[in-house]
Amino acid sequence: MADTSSGPVAVILTALQVEYDAVSARLEGLTRSSEKGTVFERGRLPGTPWTVVLAQTGPGNDNAALVTQHAYDLYRPRVLLFVGVAGGLKDDVRIGDVVIGERIYDYREKQSARGDHYRPRGWEAPWRLVQHVQRMTFGPDVAGRVRVAPIASGNVVLDRETSELGEVLRGNYDDAVAIEMESAGVCRAAHLIGGLDTLTIRGISDKADGGKGRADAGGSQEIAAWCAAAVAVRILASLSPVQETPTLPDAGSVGGAPGVGSASQELLGASAAGTDESGPPEEGKPPTVPPPRRRRTLLSRARLRRRAQPSNRSRTTLMACGAVALVGVLVAVLLKATADAGPPDGNSALKSCKVSQARVKLHVAASIDLSKSLSDAARAYGARQSLDGTCVQIEVSSVNSGTAMRALRQGWPEDDGPRPDVWSPAGSEWIDLARTPATSAAPQLLPESEPQSIVTSPLTIAMPRPMAQTMGWPEATIGWSDLAKWAEDPTHFWAEHGNKQWGALKLGKTNPDYSTSGLNATIGAFYAKTGTTGELSIRDVDSSANQAFVRNIEKSVVHYGDTTLTFLANLRAADDKGGREEVLKYISAVTVEESAVVAYNKGYPCGAYSYARGCEQRGKPKTPLVSFYPKDSDPASDHPYVQLRGIGTAKQKVSDDFLTYLHSTDAYRKYFAPYGYRTYKGEVLAHTGIDQDHGALKTPQTKGYDAPDGKVLYRLQQVWASLRRRANVLVVIDTSKSMDDKVPGTGRTKMELLRDAESALFDGFAKTDRVGLWEFSNAANLGGKHHYLPLVDIGPMGEKLTDHHGLTRKDALKGEVTGLVPNGATGLYGTVEAAVDTMRKDYDPAAINAIVLLTDGRNEGVPPTPNLENVLARIGTPDKRVRVFTVAYGSKADQQDANGRTVLEEIAAATGAHAYDAKDPKILSEVLTSVISNF
Repeated sequence: MADTSSGPVAVILTALQVEYDAVSARLEGLTRSSEKGTVFERGRLPGTPWTVVLAQTGPGNDNAALVTQHAYDLYRPRVLLFVGVAGGLKDDVRIGDVVIGERIYDYREKQSARGDHYRPRGWEAPWRLVQHVQRMTFGPDVAGRVRVAPIASGNVVLDRETSELGEVLRGNYDDAVAIEMESAGVCRAAHLIGGLDTLTIRGISDKADGGKGRADAGGSQEIAAWCAAAVAVRILASLSPVQETPTLPDAGSVGGAPGVGSASQELLGASAAGTDESGPPEEGKPPTVPPPRRRRTLLSRARLRRRAQPSNRSRTTLMACGAVALVGVLVAVLLKATADAGPPDGNSALKSCKVSQARVKLHVAASIDLSKSLSDAARAYGARQSLDGTCVQIEVSSVNSGTAMRALRQGWPEDDGPRPDVWSPAGSEWIDLARTPATSAAPQLLPESEPQSIVTSPLTIAMPRPMAQTMGWPEATIGWSDLAKWAEDPTHFWAEHGNKQWGALKLGKTNPDYSTSGLNATIGAFYAKTGTTGELSIRDVDSSANQAFVRNIEKSVVHYGDTTLTFLANLRAADDKGGREEVLKYISAVTVEESAVVAYNKGYPCGAYSYARGCEQRGKPKTPLVSFYPKDSDPASDHPYVQLRGIGTAKQKVSDDFLTYLHSTDAYRKYFAPYGYRTYKGEVLAHTGIDQDHGALKTPQTKGYDAPDGKVLYRLQQVWASLRRRANVLVVIDTSKSMDDKVPGTGRTKMELLRDAESALFDGFAKTDRVGLWEFSNAANLGGKHHYLPLVDIGPMGEKLTDHHGLTRKDALKGEVTGLVPNGATGLYGTVEAAVDTMRKDYDPAAINAIVLLTDGRNEGVPPTPNLENVLARIGTPDKRVRVFTVAYGSKADQQDANGRTVLEEIAAATGAHAYDAKDPKILSEVLTSVISNF
């Protein structure tokens, strides 16, 4: 039964969770219903008359076809959009570009019985809709270009440049620009339904060339999904649904153009000519739709002939209108030229050129916290002509500073993706680290000259405002030596300051192997002990007294985030859950950059303007953070702009010019100041929000600082592994039957790929860390008593085990993972509850107590108790907190939403941990490295 009670209905379908989230974030008033097993959410597209029904199909054309039919039967939509990510098939397609499918090819089962040739089958998009979107402009949310082009759809992932599938596509579908797995099913269903207008809108997340895993791990799916969703809602907002009596057809289309249903003629309403006069929405405002214009009814031929002959007065009027129209066209052309030209001439010494003419890309690999700001700046800068006339476009990717540093040490091998032309880590320390050890290939790539900064941000010890005010903020100052002293008795710290209800002193810190704030905080602690702000030596790092001082600080750490974004996202989750009280129970202080504090207080939950899922700006936190600037040593993130060697003259000229543009006041105020960054000179300009209202001090009193050299930094990272707080961790692995499924494009099962990743799972632990291992499926399969089976008891990694033939626990853990055999159902909830209970009984107050849960499925094939609500209530108490870090493993993992989040996200959030996404099992090693960085 159609649901038309709240205005015209559009259906948007997605395949993956990341795609679903990107669309749902743009809707309001969402309500949920479950119809015959499919979950639908219905809401409004702000500023438009549209009611939008949203559903997730899961991967594959068959699923997509079934859900399309289901959605049509229930809601009778005017239009259906399929929105998601895809692989790019052309060299000039880049990450973040969006392809709107003018034709969908189904490349499945097209070979003849003799196997000698193919018979392509495809579906055309409605002609009027294609004409409409070809003339649209899209707002600033779209990171790349938008093009209308054919898309290939099948049930196989293409992730190799040379393969049988690649040859088929090049030989039979050579005009296809993107490849994905669902649109053929949607179009087939729409064809059978008849009259249902559909459009496929796909953001490019990889190049279908073997680099999909690395691209996805770098956040490319989030970027692509976000851009595709932005284009989809812009298209929907521009369509004005009207219901009219018969309309006068356009010339040459009497009877309807091929492939155009009646719905498209109603939909286009105000913009039937195929133009979008409204332009992109203003920043921060939803798109608006022009009021629908009345369509003319059919007239007699005689009246049409009379209307076709204007009077003399009409001719005069027409001439005047023509002059106005010509002026309007000239203005439009000038405006387009201005938009295409990029920044004003005063901020650029190079001529602009059209992005469509750019044949050379300048690749910039930037730290995660700055990459989106740089992407916005690059988009505004546009394409530029080098002195030799070469048109160069800038492309920004997001790469963790520590990860990029390790890639440069090895000369940036192909497995790490395309080598950048410019590298911008969060701090210059990573440049020195890249040059070490002696075998590093980085010196051949890194310039000898010292790079300039893009922006700067000092390191802070951030505290929730109530705690900071208790300690005398903003007048008082604290330092690393204070933290070391407080850590001597963390249990009674707040009781001694009159706030027993806040519990123990809890410090948050990021991992210095990957995070700049974590690295700088560790450097600062050593400087505080040695009493110097420079000339730190390896002897200072190896000093037992100095190490004891740093270890004393580390023992108050709650857990180590892999990045600042992860840690602050958990803090915001606590704030959303219980406000002030929950925040004060979660953390006492966290070492982050000043920019993260300002951005967090402005409503960016991850402390940065980021593409990462869940980092979109929303309301301000109930309990803001405020900044203490370490009085005894205050490192800073200087975000250097590093041009790598051998990039060529054309790229170098544009690169130099782009940096000049980034240093302009206009670019700083627009792209960096709103997120808490100081200028490249360390200045705070007026009206930028770096003030007490946002938890910062404009002119803090700090001590000078010089970074140690690369050899000292390298040694410091080595030593830190023995100084950090000990880990007490239980690894729990799903061994249900679905782990025996083959992963498309690999020829291997999920379990086989997991076995390959065991080094990433266990090598990150120190010998003194305590680790254990369980497998789980269902009780009947594991002896009839529990859904889980302990394989290795929790204990020190370096301990030799008599029940494992004298192997160390580390080797025993690896051996057990190698021998796992998939079978049975998935007793997820009972296993999680039992694992948390076990860890609480074996709780180590001096360690980080946590569970790593890897699962490819949902709670199924087991008794209904306990249910999710029971489990969340029991595992989420702050006493003896055991954090459950979840890893959604496999393409079908964790797709069922619960209260706006997936089941594994609910479990992680309830325990103050983080949910990781490894739905592409090929990137499991990279995900596990991030997980283990928390310990």
